Amino acid sequence: MSSSTSLLAVSVLLPLLLINPSQATTEEPPQNTSSETGGTLLRSLPPNVDLFDKSNLSNHWIPALFVFGDSLVDSGNNNFIDTMAKANYPPYGSTFFHNATGRFTDGRTAADFIAQLNGLPYPPPYLGLVKEGKQIPKTGVNFASGSCGILPDIGMGSAGKCLNLDAQVESFKKVTKVLRKEFKDEAEFSQYLSKAVFFVSMGNNDYALGFMQPESPLKNNFTPETFPALLAQQLALKLKKLYNMGGRKFLVNNIGAIGCIPSVLNSFKPQTPCFDIANGMVSIYNAVLPGVLTKLQAELPGSKFVVSNIFKLFLDIKAMPAAFQISDTRNSCCVDMLGNGTSPCKMMEPACKDVKTRLFFDAFHPTQSVHYLLVRRCFVDPSICAPLNLSQLMRA
Repeated sequence: MSSSTSLLAVSVLLPLLLINPSQATTEEPPQNTSSETGGTLLRSLPPNVDLFDKSNLSNHWIPALFVFGDSLVDSGNNNFIDTMAKANYPPYGSTFFHNATGRFTDGRTAADFIAQLNGLPYPPPYLGLVKEGKQIPKTGVNFASGSCGILPDIGMGSAGKCLNLDAQVESFKKVTKVLRKEFKDEAEFSQYLSKAVFFVSMGNNDYALGFMQPESPLKNNFTPETFPALLAQQLALKLKKLYNMGGRKFLVNNIGAIGCIPSVLNSFKPQTPCFDIANGMVSIYNAVLPGVLTKLQAELPGSKFVVSNIFKLFLDIKAMPAAFQISDTRNSCCVDMLGNGTSPCKMMEPACKDVKTRLFFDAFHPTQSVHYLLVRRCFVDPSICAPLNLSQLMRA
């Protein structure tokens, strides 16, 4: 594969979605309390909780956070995989960590903020723990892998490999065998797992790298109307496996507005603010997902499933960027490899100085402050996280 073809392959990888207001390094991003933000107030977290200052945390609602997904929440697993889908070089990580960790943004992800909100360490990448022979922490592990999808073959092409959702679930099974030894009996271990949150953020690539590809074999058997049911049912099967291994509390992202990411806008150049065809396709899946999870919850005693509506959150910001203190909802903050707004960040090139007011860090992924706002809004807002908000789920 030529270098230009390789870059193009990566440029289609890992789409994303979302939202957002301002961002900071060690300061908390300002909140907007306008009643015009999608009809919902961005109310504060409890006064003793500052996501940016661990020393102020006193609420530990959950004992652990286990993360499954794609590049939206990958904390560095792809650093240990033979793949072109990596974020292990500057300017990734430049805002908070001040070095590239493998996260596909300038700082922390939503998974990191959920952990921090509970006084937990950021869940480390599973493959890093294995590679370096480190102990599995009781506080949680991140299994997410950029470019992967719910379906097993997504992201497994010429651009390299990834840890697909089946592999992530199997990896969690291995982790449970190790962690079980840390508890006195099965009852104590089961109680621990039942209180942990399982955060699942996947499905974007099943469309972007799967069904939406011109030559995708999925189109031979499915239509835009039937593919969502397959995808949601496959996700449900994986969630059921996690339940059978002890998981009870699940936070599940729907698919973001991939028709609004810079790579798609710069590739298709729609006359509308977003590429509506792409958004229309994933909207069908997003409409199917809540019903599938409601049914699953009814079938699995003690389970709780919450849908995080990142699609809506993204469109709220696109519609009223000023309300979220965003000045640019279209362009990536970093200089991209191909120079046309369709590829990952160019290595070693400094990112924009106004990252605090940017929606996107690269051509696919949002900035740290967007991840932060996702957690803050999910914490209290029933229009974003339902049927429980994040606060209720963690306390359940």
